[in-house]
Order: sequence, then structure tokens, then C-alpha cells
Amino acid sequence: MLQGSIVSLVTPFTKEGELDVIALRELVSWHIEEGSDAIVCLATTGEISTLSDEEQDVAIEVVVKEVKKQIPVIVGTGFNCTRTTIERTKRAKELGADGALVIVPYCNKPSFEGCFAHFTEVAKVGLPIIIYHHPGRTGLTISPVNMAQLCAIPNVVALKETSGDISYVLEVQKYSSVTILSGDDHLTLPLISIGAKGVISIVANVIPKEWKLFLDACLQEEYSKALEYSKKYYRLCKSLVLENNPQCVKYAVSLLDKIEPIFRLPLVEPKEATKQEIGNAMEDLRIFSKADV
Repeated sequence: MLQGSIVSLVTPFTKEGELDVIALRELVSWHIEEGSDAIVCLATTGEISTLSDEEQDVAIEVVVKEVKKQIPVIVGTGFNCTRTTIERTKRAKELGADGALVIVPYCNKPSFEGCFAHFTEVAKVGLPIIIYHHPGRTGLTISPVNMAQLCAIPNVVALKETSGDISYVLEVQKYSSVTILSGDDHLTLPLISIGAKGVISIVANVIPKEWKLFLDACLQEEYSKALEYSKKYYRLCKSLVLENNPQCVKYAVSLLDKIEPIFRLPLVEPKEATKQEIGNAMEDLRIFSKADV
């Protein structure tokens, strides 16, 4: 079962703005050593929308090769075009991915019937599918009853829930036993307390070992211990979503000297006030930072 601390990995670029294969390989190795339960590459946090098909292939190959089957590798393959989503899901499967994270189609805002047809066709590729529900990104909210229907499609194995509404998960659970994964770090504890199995995490990019310990406490129902972790890392979690993801988390990882703080337009570095808050949150936790804060 897919569960625990699943890092939504940033994609490093060189100072020239090219894919940094060396840094990517080192990031994956670090996450293996720190105990992350799975890796999601090329999701929103991985800036997939700015990468060419060739760059996506290289990134998948690097991650899969470095992981060496030690933990699952999930690849973001979702686009608002069903044909493109199918092609990228097939390619992820060919390159050795263990699953695909597929977002509800965005921008064109299809009907539920269109969404159902979309996920049905993608699932035929044969790769396990995690549905990514994020109304804030897509502009489309799927009702709990309809989401249960999507989750019943063969090869759909989990739901990444990022609506920010805990009651939504409770409603989905009335109609489906699908594995629920939080898409919001700060809601991980309450969602696991009502049956979620893990989180696809932003903050795990910065504190993978500590976030793994937090998830272990949650899943072992050691809720007093988990609450202490949650309180301890709350400020850091909130600082990483002060601006659109992944601007904040990528800057935070750069403070660890693991990547360059380089983005591809239209993403840019966070504002100075945001940088200050991220640096302060990391300093409070005594996380090494090269920031002048």
C-alpha cells in the first residue's frame, strides 16, 4: 500500500536554467537515506509544465535509476489534454515508474462525464493511478459521490486530496474505500486521524527524516507525539505556501545548498519578505541555512 511520507520532489536547474541531472540524482539519494516512503517526480512541485518531453524522460530515468526499486516512484503525468496524459503515462510506465499522479483536467473544466472518460482512458495504460484533486489549481471541484465513481475505475489506487476541506474526505469515505493521501502538509494529522494513509508532501523536500518520523507517529496512532511534531513544524509548513508552489520550497531547499534557487518563467524567486520568513522558520528549527536572515 502506498502510504507514509511521500515527497513531491523539486526539479533542480543549473544557473543556466537547464535540468541539473547531478543535483537531481543527489536529491534522490538523500531522500532514500533520510527514509522517505516514496518519491513523486514531475508534479506541480517539480515544475512539470515548464519541462519538455525530453527533459521529463531524463528526469524519470534519473529518479528510477537512483531509487533502484527501494521505494515507489510516482510520476506526474496529468495534463488538460487526455491524449497528452495518455502519452506521458505510457512513457512513465516504459521508463520504470511504479505509478502516475494524474490531476483533474484544468483550464478547460470538463463535465463530470468528461472527467470520467479522461481517467478511464488514462487508466487503460495499466499503470496505477493516483487521482489529484486540487480545485484551487484546476478550478474544478468534483463532488464526493462523483469522486467515488472516479476512484472505482480499474487501476485507480489512491486519491491525493488537496481541497483543504476535511469534511470532503469524510464524504468521499461514505462511498469509497480508496486510499486517501493528503495534499496539504498542515492537514496531514487530522486527515490521517480520520483514515488517510499518508501525504504527498512539500515540506518533506526540506526535512525528509523529520517528516518521516511525524508520519510514522501518525500512522501508529501515537497522536500526542504526532501533535508535537505538527506544532513544531507548523511555521515551516505555512512558510512554504506563502506564495505559489514551488517558489517557496525550492528556495528553502536552496538554503540547504542542495540546489540553485533557479526557476523557469513564469515562476520567479519569492519576495524578500517571504524569503525572510522561510529563513526564520528554518533557523527556528536549527536547520542549516546559508540565508542572511
